[in-house]
Amino acid sequence: MGFSVRRRDDALVIALSGWDRAMNLRGRLVVPLADVSGARVEERHELETLIDHRSVGIGTHLGREHPNRRRVGTMLGRGVPGNQFWAVAAGDATRPLLVIDLVPRRGFRRLVLDVDDPPGMAAALSVPRSP
Repeated sequence: MGFSVRRRDDALVIALSGWDRAMNLRGRLVVPLADVSGARVEERHELETLIDHRSVGIGTHLGREHPNRRRVGTMLGRGVPGNQFWAVAAGDATRPLLVIDLVPRRGFRRLVLDVDDPPGMAAALSVPRSP
């Protein structure tokens, strides 16, 4: 797989390698946990139908016409004012994905991630943290 997601004490780190790294012009994305405003699990098909196009890189990513494909990078779509970062392997339409909403700052407003335990990570990210 060309990406990995891990949680540190203070941040989420999405590391890209291979083609994912080359196509996104970045090796990793670090998101401070303080920027997380919410986390939940949603089925893949519910999220993909809202993707309009890829913001950076090449390729067709219209979600409703090209479902269940590998999506790694910056996406634009309906329902989210701003950029979303996706790191999701190709897979089943009902696969649960971790959705992380971020506070409105520069950068991304939402992360959509393919992780081993989406409900567990969503619960861990929803626990209040001290500033």
